[in-house]
Amino acid sequence: MVAISAVSSSAVTALKLISAPKSNDAVTSKTVSAINPISARSLSPSVSDALLKIAEIINGQKSSAPAASDRYLRGPLTKLTDLPAADAEKLRALGADAAVKVTAPDISDDAFRAMMLEYGKQHWTGLEGFSEALANGTLKIQRASDVPELGLSHVQYDLYKDGNMVGGAFFGSGNFNKDLYLQIQAQGIRQATGSINGYDYYVTWPDATLAKAA
Repeated sequence: MVAISAVSSSAVTALKLISAPKSNDAVTSKTVSAINPISARSLSPSVSDALLKIAEIINGQKSSAPAASDRYLRGPLTKLTDLPAADAEKLRALGADAAVKVTAPDISDDAFRAMMLEYGKQHWTGLEGFSEALANGTLKIQRASDVPELGLSHVQYDLYKDGNMVGGAFFGSGNFNKDLYLQIQAQGIRQATGSINGYDYYVTWPDATLAKAA
């Protein structure tokens, strides 16, 4: 199985990235992707309950108001008790007492497809069947929301403690449907899943090497 991540191939690497003394964009501009979300090597829906990114945003500096300088959309500062219970539990474990939900702005289907094509050509060329699918039109690009039955969505938060921004968290919904994923894979279909700059995707193409005899 092949796992790919433009940002990192392990939770340790992701942690180092977010901990680095960089601008806020180092936290909010992120890509998480995997060809096989049940691979132990990938940052994937199979471990979507795990937080993938936890750390200080700016070393020695904190903000008392949600950042507004990047391309992401931020909701209001919200007490953990007003968030979904599963999310609140994860954020509370990180020491937060409030959070701001971070989302990417809406983009058109054409813009989404163009973004995924560019990413795919850079990172998936050479994988079994990808170039052929790109050439013959069998490459299928979808948003993760187009296949809700697979449970591939993610959520992102800025973390706050005592009114100060102290870090960020990015994790899956915890609803990944492993059985359905394996059923699709056994039909000879490669499934690329992940999130690019806040946009969850599901890209597929034929790969006969994955097919299993009935």
